[in-house]
Amino acid sequence: MVTVAWITPFAPDRSGGGGQIRQAHLLLALARRAQIELICPGPVTDPDVRSAVARLVEVAPVAADWRGGHPWLRRAVDLGASIVPCQPLEVRAFRPVRRTLGAAVASVDADVVLVEFAGLAPLLPPGHPRGRWVLTLHNLPSRMSAQQASVLPHRRQRWFLTRDARAGSAFERRAAAAFDAVITCTDEDAAALGGVGSVLVVPNGVDIEQFKPSPLPAAPRVVFTGALYTTPNVDAARWFCQEIWPQVRREVPTASLDLVGARPVESVRALARLNGVTVHADVVSVVPSIAAARVAVVPIRVGSGTRLKALEAMAAGRPVVGTAIGLEGLGLRAGVNALVADDAATFAAAVVRVLRDDDLAAALAAAGRREVEERFAWAAIAASFAQSVVAQANRGDSEGS
Repeated sequence: MVTVAWITPFAPDRSGGGGQIRQAHLLLALARRAQIELICPGPVTDPDVRSAVARLVEVAPVAADWRGGHPWLRRAVDLGASIVPCQPLEVRAFRPVRRTLGAAVASVDADVVLVEFAGLAPLLPPGHPRGRWVLTLHNLPSRMSAQQASVLPHRRQRWFLTRDARAGSAFERRAAAAFDAVITCTDEDAAALGGVGSVLVVPNGVDIEQFKPSPLPAAPRVVFTGALYTTPNVDAARWFCQEIWPQVRREVPTASLDLVGARPVESVRALARLNGVTVHADVVSVVPSIAAARVAVVPIRVGSGTRLKALEAMAAGRPVVGTAIGLEGLGLRAGVNALVADDAATFAAAVVRVLRDDDLAAALAAAGRREVEERFAWAAIAASFAQSVVAQANRGDSEGS
């Protein structure tokens, strides 16, 4: 049987964030065809993941260091990185995680080694004499930094992030050339690698049994879901609440907004002071919140890969209004599967249309559900992924013979 080492900074978990959900579904499918050694910071709390792996190595939990310590130290590091860019911010932030995982990774002996997230790419040993090493880029740091630079107000931040985007692009291409294969979530991210290395596209999916359609509520209730501590979601929540939501409320004074997600930072919690806005922190499941909504919004301005929040809302039969970045990689038809808007006024108008127009809301809901059933069910995506991993192992055997 094929052996696979799965190395990740976040434990696969169907109740966790987007990257954790993706990993759990793919790992469970792969476990039917391979023996998996899972190496990650503990604890692994998804019982099916625990029972599916042949060997579990839980290292001490450690968080990525996005801040870099004392403010003066951060500025010095930022200045040095901007003068001689070598590693993007995400890769530098994951240094503590790599140190914790290092000893366990050094003893890996498997047919295929799956490394999750760009921040762990430096774990690739020189020459990697055994096994096929495959890197999954859940998003591209270069695109994230470039997008963030485009929405930040301060010149110094924009300048630094523009430099970081260049460093990220160079790093991603070096990683694509060094690993035996790279997995991206979208064709757009694959194209950004510039044809370097062997790139596979494994899209994100949704559990269509967990998220099921229900009658569309008449009440003008809007929902935004996601990890409320990540830069893309924090930016999205603040932009929507501060620039879009007041326009919606002027047209629909009774409209309410639910911000639902894990570990909301203080700037997100503060949004609950706005009229009609409620922050729901650390809910057990987002299913009830989506079911209660008339429309789900995906006002993402920073991000690559794809947003599970959009797929979950579509699977639940809820109309979706999102930005082009928020709905990127899904291949949706604007006006058919979802409404797309990139400026505050147009976004607000689209939300108001869905709140008022029953026929439009019903048509978007039905089309969205059909789309996820046909293209984004986890079962089919995960089965294809497992087949690709086994093919990598077979390729390694043929090259070594």
